[in-house]
Amino acid sequence: MDFYSFLNSCPFLEPPFTCKPLSGGNMNEVILVKDSQNKEIVCKYAPPYLHMLGPSFPLGQERISIEAHALQYFHLIAPNFIPKVLHVNESKHTIVLEYKKGFSLLRDRHILGEFNPKIYKKIGEFLAKLYLNRPKNCAKKYYENPTLKSITNEYVFSIAFIKNSPKTMPHPWFKPLKKSKLLLKNLSYLKELFNTPQPYLIHGDLHTGSILIKNDQIAIIDAEFALFGPISFDIGNVFAHTIMDSYLRDFPLKSALKIFWESFVYNIKKQDDLDEIFSQSVGFCGVEIARRLVVPAKSISLELLEDKKEAYKKMDQFSCHLIENFKHITTLQDLLDGLK
Repeated sequence: MDFYSFLNSCPFLEPPFTCKPLSGGNMNEVILVKDSQNKEIVCKYAPPYLHMLGPSFPLGQERISIEAHALQYFHLIAPNFIPKVLHVNESKHTIVLEYKKGFSLLRDRHILGEFNPKIYKKIGEFLAKLYLNRPKNCAKKYYENPTLKSITNEYVFSIAFIKNSPKTMPHPWFKPLKKSKLLLKNLSYLKELFNTPQPYLIHGDLHTGSILIKNDQIAIIDAEFALFGPISFDIGNVFAHTIMDSYLRDFPLKSALKIFWESFVYNIKKQDDLDEIFSQSVGFCGVEIARRLVVPAKSISLELLEDKKEAYKKMDQFSCHLIENFKHITTLQDLLDGLK
């Protein structure tokens, strides 16, 4: 797509423009744009394929419009936590987003061992807002992309647990543990739970690489996988990536997870099904860790470790433990005891 012709059509920008690709962007092309008045915005374009894998992985471009709808809804219910959508051009499969200058990925701050309790409190508050609110008067297809949901089903719940799947890219030195019957049974349960429609819209790919932070502020991005599903799926992803980010690093993992979970509990003000939400989150946490060990988009935090082999071995053991036992893990201490 010719970004310059698109930018010339934006009434709030003044040419000439300077464009700089931003890191990340597994699904889409993401460009930082500065105009002649030094106004900076983020331009996100959906090519007709998965950006990370190229033309060999075709993908419908309508995904960018659906993501824009989800971001607009999230901004409506949590304006302090979501960058504003400034412009949508569905014919050019492009959206323009507010640029969060000076923000960096939560994952990068984890890797450096930085800890700000207010960040985890706000992530818990955001998920509580998703749980308590429901989009009104809109068809499901307006917010949920069935193609991307099927990709989640395949890459999260299926191929990562198939021995020698041609769609995974495990390190040659990593041999995942054999999956027990109990694990596969529980995996099937979690997959069915993921596919059971819920009245609230979740992010669908919430992890420390899709949360930007600056001081006490957060900005949640990359909502293309949004869907009507269990809030425990988002919670489990946050658990999983905070654990992987902090592995063998000087980081107060227990405090971060405790603040995050207690913030969610406090903000939903509901007690009757919290044990179930927590245990399901533990199961999804195990699934997310297991799949990040073998899929192309691995955990950057684990990849940066000196002794990756030992880390992968421990994370594999831990993920199997969580999936097999999540129904009996109802407290944060139970979860952390498994990590020991």
